Amino acid sequence: MEVWKKITVGTLAGGVIIGGIIFIPKLIKLKNASPELDVIPTAKIHKLDFTGLTIRIDVQLKNPTTAAFKMKYPYIRLSYKGSVIGTSQAVNKDIEMPGFGEAAISQIMMQVPITSVLSMAGALLKAVQNNTEVKIDITTITHIDPYWEYNEDKKEWKRLINLGKRTLIPYNKEQSVTLRKQK
Repeated sequence: MEVWKKITVGTLAGGVIIGGIIFIPKLIKLKNASPELDVIPTAKIHKLDFTGLTIRIDVQLKNPTTAAFKMKYPYIRLSYKGSVIGTSQAVNKDIEMPGFGEAAISQIMMQVPITSVLSMAGALLKAVQNNTEVKIDITTITHIDPYWEYNEDKKEWKRLINLGKRTLIPYNKEQSVTLRKQK
């Protein structure tokens, strides 16, 4: 009986040590990678008609670290002078971000109803009609899933064991951009 206790304790200790050796470096890489994710949004006026204003958002995502991860398709919120004027659709899709990789998300179309344009952002409508540049705030909201590994040789992703840790890390970033008429 005493021998089995020693074997059990030794096995558990070995598992903890091996798990620490394998997963602690991955968590350190993730801690360094999450704040380093660069999100570069651009906004252009796609269309203005009697139904409202259509704004096209393009987002460039850059991972300047060695950490590979997957992230959820970003949710975009547009604000003008503190008032929300539009949001994107929530999409349940993963974006793969290998170390030192990039991903481009283009043509996220946001419809701002004419009633919202007139009531909340009358100055925005006036600026658009006069072809002047306007500053708007774009908030990018997503979740990073760090428990992935990318094999460069095989060009494939492999799910890592997460040992019961939370798998999605929230990422929010607000930036001001200049809204321009699309050429």
